[in-house]
Amino acid sequence: MLPLFILLKTGQYDIEITHNPVKVDVLDSAVSISSCVDHDLTPKLQNRAPVVGLDFHSGKNGRFGRSTNSLLVLCIDDHCLVVQLKYVDKIPEHLKRFLGDEKICFVGVDVDWKLSRRIPSSPDRLVCKTAVELSHLAARMRQNPGLLNSDLEAVAKEFGVPCELPTSGGCCAPAINYEARVFSDEEVKALVHDAYVCCKIGKSLVVEETPRDSALRRDEALPHDETNN
Repeated sequence: MLPLFILLKTGQYDIEITHNPVKVDVLDSAVSISSCVDHDLTPKLQNRAPVVGLDFHSGKNGRFGRSTNSLLVLCIDDHCLVVQLKYVDKIPEHLKRFLGDEKICFVGVDVDWKLSRRIPSSPDRLVCKTAVELSHLAARMRQNPGLLNSDLEAVAKEFGVPCELPTSGGCCAPAINYEARVFSDEEVKALVHDAYVCCKIGKSLVVEETPRDSALRRDEALPHDETNN
């Protein structure tokens, strides 16, 4: 096996989404995945809005022809991790703990269906109890039933978050072999786009101050009556 510093270096991509620089790590070894989770992703969650964009991309299981999760995508702010599940012999415990952390809000599109798919060459599914559908979160936080079951582009438009759908030849998203070992910059951009946008919208929702929050802050700022002993 290659040394860790080479494994990390070979999977690094620097792309742009809506003119914002985004660092992406595409990794297929347990040791490099654990390192990225511990040193790159987890430290970014030390704030009041621990929100992670979540997505999966599926391939076909050659034996049964069923859809399986070939790629897992996690995005926090300007950093995304793409885990090549097909080539990981064992899911790292660091990744399992990260996905199982119930203090984190994982936001995505069609998350329940995607989480129900199996991992290639494994009877297991990844468990993420705090995964939430973006449109449902948006509808509940904004108390707007019209947002329920809206697609990503519609929700992004509602919140003024740029949603740059990757194109190939200026017309449509590129056809990607999700089971490839190496991806182009354009393909990586397409792979992480939805999770990146979900993170931005989810984070804006979580930190958004409601009228009740404003009232509580005003009450806390009022001087306390210290005349009573």
